[in-house]
Amino acid sequence: MRLFYAAGLISEKEVDDFAAHHETNKPILDVLHQEVSLESFRDLLTAELTFKRRRSRQEENRRRLRQGLAGSGIVNDAELQQLLANHRPPVERLVGSLSADKVIDDETAERITRDNPAEQAGGYESLVSRGSIAAAEISHWLSRIDSSGLRPTALSLALVSFQQNQMIEQKDFERLSAMLDEGKLDEVKAVLAEELGLTSARLQADIEKGLELGQVHLESVEIDPKLFDLFPESLLRRNMIVPYDQDEHAIWIATSDPLNLPLAGLIHWISGRRPYQIFAPGRMLIDKLNAYYQPQAEQAGEGDRAATRAAASPPPQATPARPGGAAAAPTKGRLETDIVVDNTSAVQLVSSIIENAIDLRTTDVHLEPTREGMNVRFRIDGELHRIMRIPAGLAQPVTSRIKVLSDMDVTERRRPQDGHFELALENQDYDFRISTLPSIMGEKIVIRILDVSRVETGMEQLGMLPSQLKLYLSMLTHPYGMVLVTGPTGSGKTSTLYAGLEHLNEENRNLVTIEDPVEYQLEGINQVQVDPQINVTFSNGLRSILRQDPDVIMVGEIRDADTAQIAIRAALTGHLVLSTLHTNSALGAVDALVHLGAKAYTISSALLGLISQRLIRQLCKACRKGYILKPDDARQLGLPEDTRKKVYRPVGCDQCLGSGYLGRTGVFELIQVEETLRPLIATHRPLADMESVARERKMMGMQEAGAQKVLDGETSIEELARKILLEL
Repeated sequence: MRLFYAAGLISEKEVDDFAAHHETNKPILDVLHQEVSLESFRDLLTAELTFKRRRSRQEENRRRLRQGLAGSGIVNDAELQQLLANHRPPVERLVGSLSADKVIDDETAERITRDNPAEQAGGYESLVSRGSIAAAEISHWLSRIDSSGLRPTALSLALVSFQQNQMIEQKDFERLSAMLDEGKLDEVKAVLAEELGLTSARLQADIEKGLELGQVHLESVEIDPKLFDLFPESLLRRNMIVPYDQDEHAIWIATSDPLNLPLAGLIHWISGRRPYQIFAPGRMLIDKLNAYYQPQAEQAGEGDRAATRAAASPPPQATPARPGGAAAAPTKGRLETDIVVDNTSAVQLVSSIIENAIDLRTTDVHLEPTREGMNVRFRIDGELHRIMRIPAGLAQPVTSRIKVLSDMDVTERRRPQDGHFELALENQDYDFRISTLPSIMGEKIVIRILDVSRVETGMEQLGMLPSQLKLYLSMLTHPYGMVLVTGPTGSGKTSTLYAGLEHLNEENRNLVTIEDPVEYQLEGINQVQVDPQINVTFSNGLRSILRQDPDVIMVGEIRDADTAQIAIRAALTGHLVLSTLHTNSALGAVDALVHLGAKAYTISSALLGLISQRLIRQLCKACRKGYILKPDDARQLGLPEDTRKKVYRPVGCDQCLGSGYLGRTGVFELIQVEETLRPLIATHRPLADMESVARERKMMGMQEAGAQKVLDGETSIEELARKILLEL
């Protein structure tokens, strides 16, 4: 009904009337007849039982129809750039429908036509990077029922359905397809209704009887590798599609969701060819994708990503299956007004989200419930990026799947929960920390991805300048005393301490940590997990550690007076203590300790050094653009206005997902507590007085360190101002 409505073959009232007299629940046997794993079946058994609110039947059906047509996010900006570059569509077709439907304004359409990206190197990609065309707007446009880009696609898919169900003959199918290629949409509709008798009443009657859903048997299909190269891998995996044949007018797509109209509309708009979407089981699609991409990953040395995918053998030689061919044997199916969702889809979707998060160097995955479903955002290089929207019908199964993986209570939705699971790849270990939080729209989930390799990169990769690294290493050579690392949450404090522990990790030392939580497991270091339920707190754990003959102690965070006093006492009695505090500056740690009840004179005696840090994004070296420093910029960096040095600004390319930045580095302020500072700390002098003495001793502040990174081409003035200069 959705398909025929989008094609203009039935009216909205007929959809409402049909849905009003039909159940939309999927029978359990339909699910069990599919390929369902044990975990999926557990999800199924704990699925939420929903009771529909009493509302206008017509309003409810219209809501379902809009939701079904909207689906989830179709494409992101990076994928859209690649699609445009691969297919290079004619400019007139590219902007014509967008301009007609007011997706872009007339001025933008005129500018694109005038610049003609087809004649410029990188012109198509720049349409997205410069903001002329946005993936979010394209996704929204193709999800609208009145989209001019959707109707021809829906008509072509309807023709496939008619041909598969013997409602039209092959010659009529070919004749009407040719008319579609000529843009004769109304003529096609007229021929179907008047000449072939496929009126709206006939279509509803056929749906009542049950239409057949054709299936392609991919195991017997040999696919031209060039077909895979037409689409980004992430797009194929996220939407579970495999292109398996093409000609100059059409492209055949194997998919687990043959009624995905927005995706078909995207393919038609980009390529100009009719997409014929034919059903194939999800497991077979995954095997085909792995069979193509896994060997490539192994050849490129990307064993981490390849190991997350099941091995698959190359398909045997066969003739590609097309609509009406022998390999397109139909299976019984049922079309409904609601989205048909099963738990196998939830399992595959969660796996895809996790796999893509790892590929994109994501640190946190946010799944946020909304009225329309669930938004998925990835935190990459400290910034959140909208990735996709999960439809409302899949939101609860996805939540249940994550809870099952994390050994949480699936039935508990009113209280926050915490859990974790581990994933071991070939040469990589990942730990996933899961946190759920009930909200008025449902349960919000955050998945923190911990990669051990991130803290095993060595001291040199922290981002300290050479003079700062030398100073940090000199602090770690002391047999006793305290080194504090300060900064806001997510500024990399733990990584700095772990790098220091790895540097100190030798056979003749006893290293013990107490953390909440233990983020990374380090070989040769004794790590203790805080657990308030059994009274293992920072202070109690630290007392026990002192009875374990430690040489080096790391306290994950000093949060209370008891912990602060014990840590200072340990530093004064022959132990090297490393810890963190949440303060904005290095010397601000002194005030924080005093406010926690520590005596100023004991602080001055215990402290060896103070480190404050921030994480800033690094410029993508593949696309950064150089320019000569301007007087205003030099003044902002604290440099003389006549400084004329080359610095860089972000541009954006495929490698950096259009952001202009790739990876992060630390910017540090290191204060060595020496004899000139100790009297000021012991008498708790104002922060300004201590900072003045530190500057007189030529200790580099965070602004100077950041300015040096700008001059070295590591980051931009805009990024430095956003993360550091605005705080100072």
